[in-house]
Amino acid sequence: MELRHLRYFIVVAEQLHFRRAAKLLNISQPPLSNQIKYLEEEIGVQLLIRNNKEVKITPAGQHFLEAARACIANLDKEIEFTQRIAQGKEGAISIGFSGTMSFHLIPIIVKDFKRHHPGVDIRLQQLTTYDQIVGLIHGTIDIGFLVSPVADKRIESLVILEERFIACLPKSHHLADADHVIDVSVLCDENWVMTPRSAGHGYYDAIMSLCKDHGFMPNVIQTAQEQQTLVALVAAEMGITLLPHSAKYIKNEHVVYKDISSDVKKISSMAWNPNLLTDTAGFFIQYIKQGLKAGTIE
Repeated sequence: MELRHLRYFIVVAEQLHFRRAAKLLNISQPPLSNQIKYLEEEIGVQLLIRNNKEVKITPAGQHFLEAARACIANLDKEIEFTQRIAQGKEGAISIGFSGTMSFHLIPIIVKDFKRHHPGVDIRLQQLTTYDQIVGLIHGTIDIGFLVSPVADKRIESLVILEERFIACLPKSHHLADADHVIDVSVLCDENWVMTPRSAGHGYYDAIMSLCKDHGFMPNVIQTAQEQQTLVALVAAEMGITLLPHSAKYIKNEHVVYKDISSDVKKISSMAWNPNLLTDTAGFFIQYIKQGLKAGTIE
């Protein structure tokens, strides 16, 4: 028995007319009759009663019709699901993200993608840029949202966000009430708290370059991996720091955020390892690229 026998039988049983059924199936009537006869012989049951005037379905044929419909419908469903897996529309993605992306960009991206593609299971991990690169190389994550640049040639990336830096100051700081843009050079004698360079070269180097442009290198007295921790250290009056603009989402009543006189930007990218890319991860990347092009992700 072949699937075509089931499809042939369903059409004949629904039409109860071999000529009409043959026309719908785009085959000639004699072969169709032979195929139905073969099917009946195969299962050892008469499914249709036919004579020169009419075609009737037997009780056994009626049951088999429902079974054949269910079988074809289930198979079509499984075929569609299999195709969706191959297209990347079903499956799972492991995504790494760093810093303030968790406050703005990642929620927007994940919410939008899940709304359109609920069949994809997204698994999120907050990781430093360094740990994301390691994860992409070894395949423990599929996609990374990290700070550019990515030096490892095995990794491809796409810029998705550029944002200016702001100063994070203790509320007791003498510049906390300033109603003007702060010149970075006036922060030269401050104690600083920062993420270590090992957590992500791009982020660290951008701040160092920014300070150097204003004639000094910051006196870093304390480091922390997470930007939330840096804000807590500033709140404890351990020092000051510079954060990307999206860090304003980190609420702390003991700190203030101030605009600064610099055009240096933190550049965030989506990164992946093309040699380990799954169908689902590839589909996700294309979705983000289309969103950036259409302006729906920003």
